[in-house]
Amino acid sequence: MADEQPTSTAEHWKPIPGWEGYYEASDHGRIRSVRRTVKTERGQRTFRAQIIKSSVRKDLHFTVGLYRDGAGKCMRVHRLVMAAFVGPCPDGMEVCHNNGDPADNRLVNLRYDTRSENMIDASIHGTHHNTRKRRCPRGHVLVMPNLIRAPWDKRRFRMCLACNRASAHVAYHKDRKGDRDAIADSYYSDIMRDAA
Repeated sequence: MADEQPTSTAEHWKPIPGWEGYYEASDHGRIRSVRRTVKTERGQRTFRAQIIKSSVRKDLHFTVGLYRDGAGKCMRVHRLVMAAFVGPCPDGMEVCHNNGDPADNRLVNLRYDTRSENMIDASIHGTHHNTRKRRCPRGHVLVMPNLIRAPWDKRRFRMCLACNRASAHVAYHKDRKGDRDAIADSYYSDIMRDAA
């Protein structure tokens, strides 16, 4: 048939551990309720199967509300997909998005990895807050030559050279912390003047 989708794009569903008989996750990153009949005070009530609408958190991860026995729980979709298809998250591990898009909860885009690798991924994909910084807390512009970014550091953290030098100066000379800001501004002026 012309309307049939190729088998490679067919959506597969598996029960979510701990929620068997209530909810299932798909390898396309969706969550659905399972058709079930429940006894109530007025007889029986049948709940139809349906896709659960997800919400977006501030960190751009999708969550769904799962309910059982009158109690609800808000859970992240990527964790539910991995639990259903791969198994429970090993100790010290997190669910990582291979392409850096927290909205892409397809199984092929997810893996278990360490917190450190998750942060490195965020840096590489430009979603880590530190990679988007344009100025340091003192207001110094984070551009070369006032930018520290070690070539061996996969995380690509951006630090202010002037403030870093001022901190080292204060620590070495045991100066008062209040002097650090003035020293940092002086270093910044020198760095930017030399670059011009």
